[in-house]
This record gives sequence, C-alpha cells and structure tokens, in this order.
Amino acid sequence: MKVTDMPVPILTYHSIDESGSTISTSPQIFRRQMRHLGQAGYRAITLGEFAEIRNRGEAVSNKLVVLTFDDGFRNFYTYAYPILAEHNFKATVFLVTDMCGQHNDWPGNPRDLPRSELLDWDEIRELSEAGIEFGSHTRTHADLTRLNPNEARNEMIDSAKQISDRLGREVSTFAYPYGRMNREARRVAFDNFAASCSTNLGKVGSRFDKAALNRIDTYYLSNERLFELMPTAAFDNYLRLRNAMRRVR
Repeated sequence: MKVTDMPVPILTYHSIDESGSTISTSPQIFRRQMRHLGQAGYRAITLGEFAEIRNRGEAVSNKLVVLTFDDGFRNFYTYAYPILAEHNFKATVFLVTDMCGQHNDWPGNPRDLPRSELLDWDEIRELSEAGIEFGSHTRTHADLTRLNPNEARNEMIDSAKQISDRLGREVSTFAYPYGRMNREARRVAFDNFAASCSTNLGKVGSRFDKAALNRIDTYYLSNERLFELMPTAAFDNYLRLRNAMRRVR
C-alpha cells in the first residue's frame, strides 16, 4: 500500500458527559483516549484540512486522525476543548445553527441523554479563533430524507451561511443528521461542501466519496485497547465485523 493510500479514521463524538447514553463519552474516558492518541504520535486535524490534503494527493501518515463532534453540545467547550488543547489537537464541530445557545430539543435523542445545553455564538467564535473548525449539521437537525428538495437544501445551505456570517469564515464541511441522506441531499452536499460525513462505519481511503465520508462512532471504541489497534489490520477487521452485525440488525 502506498503512503498516499493510507486510510484515515474520522472519529465521531457527540456529548462529553456522564450520562452513559449511546451518544455520550465521559470526560474521563475522553481524556484517556486523547492521551493515548497523543502518546502514540497521532496528529489530529480538521475535516477541512483532511479534504485539502486528499485533494492535493499528498502523502498521508498512518498516525493522522480527524476528530468530529456532532450537534455542538456546550460540553465541548467545557470538557473536550481543554483536553484537545493540551495535545495541540484540532477538531471539527457540526452545528445545528437555529438551536445554538439553546438545548438539544429535536426528536431522536437517546432517552438516557439529559436535555443538554448547546454552544452559544460567543463560545463558537472563541473556539473558532482557537483553531476549531465549524461545519453545518443543518438548521434544525432535520431528517433530510423527510423533506422536499428545496427544504433540504435550505436546511443545509442556510446553516452553512449562518456559520459563515457569524465567523467570517468559509464553511466547507457538513454532517447529515442521523446519518440519513437521499439522492437530493447528496447532490447538495457534493455541490456545496468539500467533505460531508455519513454514519457509514469505516476509515477513509484515497478513493473516497466526498459527499458521504465514512466515520467511526466512538460508541464502538469503548474498549481502550481498540485505540491502540487503530492503525492495524486487526482494527480494520473489527470494523468489518461491526458492519456485518449492523446489517444483520
């Protein structure tokens, strides 16, 4: 395998809290995971930076990782960012822009996840100035497959424009709420974003679909040993097994 073909893990986090929900990671576990990545020599970059590297055809190390956080929970500011800063790690946070400064009051949250605060624009601006990238996660966390094409486009594009207007930066990244997409949503993502994230489980190789990038939900990485195996074939086999189990369900 050529170095340019090295597959890169894009990790998915949501809330950093103690609730134990399926989309939660405790601050203690998150700290241990970031410590391991740092000690193992990983470099964490934003999704936008990763897309630029791939588009330029640059060599990719097997110690490169992309950290993404869906929904824009305020605990990213209070818990996650200070830990990332200790290791000089960057990350990408996907915002539900109409809800910033409010709560995660959209359908589909795990029952055991408490009603949680979301980042406000002052916090987002501060984090942006510190090197955190912000991408679109739609305006309202809508299931795009349930909307007509114009509604879906407005959810995606208007969200990116809100972020761009607030931060004075181009928004080049997107994540589908619930991981759900259809042909129309994929087309909007392809035409308007350099990289869009799905919930398809796997690493991202050199031949990637920029409108539906694989990611690895950290729900599947609760065993710390898996972080140690990340650059190995054993880890890739684990992901294939998990994918097979998903299809059976």
